[in-house]
Amino acid sequence: MSLKSNALKSYLLYLKPRLLSHHISRPFFYTENTLFFHASGEQSRFVLSLDDEDPRFYLADEDSEVATLESKFLDVLKKEIANAYVVDLEQIHDDRIVKFSLTVINSVFKEEGRSLYFEMIPHHANLILCDLDDNIITAYRPGEMSDERPMMKGLRYLLPGKKDFIETAEAFDPIVYEQQCLAKEKQLQDRRKKDRFGYLFEALKKKQKLLSKKLIAIDGDIAAAESHLNDGEKGDAIYMMYNEINNRQGSFIYEGVTIALDPSRSLSNNAQLYYKRAKKAKETIRQGEQNKLLTQKTLQDVESALKQLILSDENGLESLAKELEISPQKASQKKKTGDWKGLSHDSIPWQIDLRGTKILFGKSAKQNDCLSFLLDTAKDHLWLHVMGTTGSHVMIKKTHPSDEEIRTACEVALINSSLEDGDVMVTERKNVRKGSVMGLAIVKESRTIHLKNVRPETKALVAAAGKMTL
Repeated sequence: MSLKSNALKSYLLYLKPRLLSHHISRPFFYTENTLFFHASGEQSRFVLSLDDEDPRFYLADEDSEVATLESKFLDVLKKEIANAYVVDLEQIHDDRIVKFSLTVINSVFKEEGRSLYFEMIPHHANLILCDLDDNIITAYRPGEMSDERPMMKGLRYLLPGKKDFIETAEAFDPIVYEQQCLAKEKQLQDRRKKDRFGYLFEALKKKQKLLSKKLIAIDGDIAAAESHLNDGEKGDAIYMMYNEINNRQGSFIYEGVTIALDPSRSLSNNAQLYYKRAKKAKETIRQGEQNKLLTQKTLQDVESALKQLILSDENGLESLAKELEISPQKASQKKKTGDWKGLSHDSIPWQIDLRGTKILFGKSAKQNDCLSFLLDTAKDHLWLHVMGTTGSHVMIKKTHPSDEEIRTACEVALINSSLEDGDVMVTERKNVRKGSVMGLAIVKESRTIHLKNVRPETKALVAAAGKMTL
């Protein structure tokens, strides 16, 4: 999808009327290589992505109010083009380079010009901010002084040497191109999660790797111990052949098996050594099997936790990081990786499939917490809970569910509170926030549905429910 020179020219003609004479402000890094700006006018977000495979820029209708990823480059942008007025945008050197001409108000309230160069070269994309004399103020990739074209503060901006690219005669539709850019925003969401919370994922992956190595070591210890399980029989053989063998021989053969002897020990001591090895082998195997089961359970929990993190939304991850008191700095310290508390195989919610619609529910405080406050569920998905008593958090994984689906979800809530009838609160997920203890939910607003009975078919569905697929 990377723009060729001719396509870029057409796209700029399409974009100019929508961007010229408007302001772009409040820059922030959505991911480590994608900048969002608030844009005035009909479009509310201007995007500059320095993606290695597909550098791109476009306008989007929906603004984004999320925390920025920090960088020194961003600090300079905030200072230099906090509220820039777009004067012009043009293709430079008939190449994949766009120049955004901007006007800003400086610290003494005077207008100044700025030039923002976007080099849309795959694997070498760069963003360079210059003054009107093309002196570099800052660059996303500044490079080194030894580079052929360093992009360092105070140096003059030089255009890259133009390379010949094969231009195709394919028709270019700017509207289709923007739709393709917007379709890639799901990938941006996943990338942002990794960029912002990578330390959580890395801590779990490190723990997963260590546990896998531990299992291999335990299996090795068990295998080594199993080779000594019959050592007691070798001790018996020594006593059986006591008067016929000499410990100085170093070994003897009994029933076709060669049995080693330690010449520095008496025959009795050699026999006792074999008995001790056999006893130790049995204990090693017993402890090894226990450790293996415990390690397998811990590994299962860690792998489940990792899958839950992948399916989690930003608010859930941020809340989890605070709860565990894990920061990028602390995550690098082995003793601070934590036990991940509620994140384990036991915290995975349950689900039923109602003709293709997933209804999720928790059977414990851990599962309720995971379902309501960690998993990436749409804000307008319906959340349910029985009024006035403890029970399951229930979620319908569908926008605009039918009355039948809502009734079934209400019945699920009642069943898990051991009720045949009662009132169930229904609200959108965005109205639910986490309470002070695990599993506690505080609901901003809701409506109530009263059911007089629970149908047998719903009971059967709940009884046959399985863990949510991660």
